[in-house]
Amino acid sequence: MAIFIASTKSISRGSGQSAVASASYRAGVELADKRYGKTHDYSKKHGVMSADIILPSALADAKAAVDRSELWNKAEATEKRVDARVAREWLINLPHELNEQDRKELAHQFAQTLADRYGTIADCAIHQPTDKEIERGADPRNFHAHILFTTRTAEIDDNNEIILTDKATIELSDKKRRELGMERVSHEIKEVRQIWEQIANEKLAERDLNLIDSRSYADQGKDIEPQIKMGSVATKLERDAYETAKATAKEKGEVFNGIAPVTIRGEINLMITERNRLVRTRELADLRESQLFIVPAAPKFEYKPSNVSNDELEQAESVVERVKQARIQRQIAKEAADALEKERIAQQQRDMADKKERESLLAQEEARQAKLEKHRTQIAAQEADFKAQHDHILHQELSSQHRLLKTIDQKSDFGQHLKTLLHLDQQMSAWQHYRSEPSTTDHQKQLIDQEQHEIGSLITSHSKQLLDHIKSISDLSTRQAHTKTLERVFDDIKDRQQSALSPEHQRQMRTVSAEINGYSRDINRSRGMSLGF
Repeated sequence: MAIFIASTKSISRGSGQSAVASASYRAGVELADKRYGKTHDYSKKHGVMSADIILPSALADAKAAVDRSELWNKAEATEKRVDARVAREWLINLPHELNEQDRKELAHQFAQTLADRYGTIADCAIHQPTDKEIERGADPRNFHAHILFTTRTAEIDDNNEIILTDKATIELSDKKRRELGMERVSHEIKEVRQIWEQIANEKLAERDLNLIDSRSYADQGKDIEPQIKMGSVATKLERDAYETAKATAKEKGEVFNGIAPVTIRGEINLMITERNRLVRTRELADLRESQLFIVPAAPKFEYKPSNVSNDELEQAESVVERVKQARIQRQIAKEAADALEKERIAQQQRDMADKKERESLLAQEEARQAKLEKHRTQIAAQEADFKAQHDHILHQELSSQHRLLKTIDQKSDFGQHLKTLLHLDQQMSAWQHYRSEPSTTDHQKQLIDQEQHEIGSLITSHSKQLLDHIKSISDLSTRQAHTKTLERVFDDIKDRQQSALSPEHQRQMRTVSAEINGYSRDINRSRGMSLGF
């Protein structure tokens, strides 16, 4: 009679697993793992009957294609988290009553149904027990399929290549599923188990075979206790002990009849098996005693009371009760461990977020300091260049060929004052030229403004001093000549440097210019009166 097995688990980096390694083992092939830079070679693995890639119908209709190596390396490359789920596996038991082709069609139909349901790609590997496994006690009817699915939906890009995009709905958290109006993941898994039940039973019904049931033994009303999961470690210990005992018996020339379990889990499963046998025996005895159990073709069968005692049955029930309690305690411990692990991961994520924030703030501060230091270096270089320019302008002599210097006595007080005024005009022009150069920075222009402001003040003060000096000259003709010279020089400076002067200095220059021009008119009137005009 076929049994029902349809279980699922995630292939997760958090558990040290790789999608490429998992696909290589289940398909019994050699695959290169690009993420980890290694090659997984299970090409010598026995018991693999077939291994096929199954695309969603939409992609298959579009003639898309992808090989096993490309598929699972893409699945690894798409995920960025260190604890990401990189694949999902469904393990199903294939009815031994069916032939090889029927079992393959059944597994492929289930894989295709889920591929279309979630838009993911399936890698379906069908296994059978090997002779060596059967020798170790494995059930020769244990035909089964390992079906790996991508955790992300598959689509075709503009280059007609398959890409993996969003997470499949079965991979979403319960919170996200609620937001989308969907049931919990546990409900989704129950529905998939029912899908396998329906698909398998359709094939079994066609062959007039007993059907399978996805419900638990309790829901089916059967007093059968399920065995506990052995796990890879306990299974290996049992197999190694079996091989050792078999080899020892062969060396001694003894008949080998198997061994007792060597692990706690093996002992528990043996007790559960015995309990189920005793319960079944007692049930049959009860049916016979109530004349509800009739053996066909044996009308004169003489019933012999069962030799199963109540003590044996109670002992078996006691074992099962202890197993149940152990399961309950294990479940409680698992939930507590899961809660602690969840809190640990949450705390780790908070610590990582805090660390990233601190690193970000530190990087920002370092960048700010670096920018500030760079700015200070640039300012220092600009000020050094400005100082060199300042020294050059300050010590630059007036040209001896200046047209006004040829007409005056340069050693006289008037000549000295006029030279100072002309020198300030020359400095103002030099600073204007420096300002207009493309390489002059904004900071240097600010320094130029300060220099020009100071020069503007000196021009107005020296012009007033020169005018006062002229007024102190007793000779009228000399006063008139000097005033005319000052008037021409000052007006030239005022017009030429107007753009370089501040509004305040422009107003002062107009005031001084008015004083000079007024004094010039006064002198001209006085000279005219002295000449009799």
